[in-house]
Amino acid sequence: MQNERSNLQVLLARHPDGVATAADFTTRETSLPEPGEGELLIESHYVGLDAALRLIVRDSDEFLFRVRPGDRVHGSIAGRVIQSNHPDWHVGDFVSGSLGVQRYALSDGSGLERCDTTQAPLSAWLGGFGVSGLTAYFALFDVCRPQPGQTVLITGAAGAVGTMAGQFAKMAGARVIGTAGDDDKCRWLVEELGYDVAINYRHAGWFERLREAAPERLDVVFDNTGGDVMNQSLKLIGMHGTVLLCGSTSQYTEEAMQGPSNYIWLGTMRARLQGFVVFDYAARYAEARARMAGWIRDGRLKLPETAVEGDISEFGAVFEQLYRGVNRGKMLLKLPAAV
Repeated sequence: MQNERSNLQVLLARHPDGVATAADFTTRETSLPEPGEGELLIESHYVGLDAALRLIVRDSDEFLFRVRPGDRVHGSIAGRVIQSNHPDWHVGDFVSGSLGVQRYALSDGSGLERCDTTQAPLSAWLGGFGVSGLTAYFALFDVCRPQPGQTVLITGAAGAVGTMAGQFAKMAGARVIGTAGDDDKCRWLVEELGYDVAINYRHAGWFERLREAAPERLDVVFDNTGGDVMNQSLKLIGMHGTVLLCGSTSQYTEEAMQGPSNYIWLGTMRARLQGFVVFDYAARYAEARARMAGWIRDGRLKLPETAVEGDISEFGAVFEQLYRGVNRGKMLLKLPAAV
């Protein structure tokens, strides 16, 4: 049992082979950190599970960020300040930040966000009201800019970003098609989130169904998965369409990533392939959240999440569940202290 005056941190035990499992992670008990001058101590209530973590725990030097065996696992937490020697942060404040997967986190305030739980629940600051929702918001409204009557395809539609992007595309007046990996998720996308069509990409003939659902081609492909689904969708891109590269979750477990072979359609249709990173929009987060909070109050915007209750030591098992596709919306580990 963990000592009440100790901290528990999650470390990478080994580089995963294929889908990461609980055995690829381990825990370390350390003394509870004491905040020094200008520092604060945060008790974690929620840990966000991000598919991109699998990319940076690969046994490879190709990526900017690396997590090697023995390193603390990168991750974002949302929690409450329990001690503070910082003039801008007070005991009881709710905060979120990329502070690593651990029960308690020490911070000097850099990179922290104050979580206004009157706008959205604390958990949502790691999902639909956090980076996932902001990614969908700016990518959809600032880059893709669908017009009423246009057709938008969102791959990985049941994930943390896809669930938000689909709702925003509907708000823009577009017809929205999503892909997901099982029939129940597809029904949920249509019945709960308002997608016009949802297609199970694991079914034979899925591409023909997509072609039938987009007889006038696709104006936007909002891609969260990469791989074959993205590659096939390029065949249906419309004139002057946009293919937005938001994520490549299908490729994160692969030793050699599969690039698109159907890129010739981009030239034929005068379309563009656009990369996207939400941190370019950090100065506008408050603006986006103000609009989103209004939509939440009006009941127009849902914040889907799948929260698994457990201790910090169960991070690895929950991360494996994420890659097994159990989540609808943001995947979270909900810790015992959570409000």
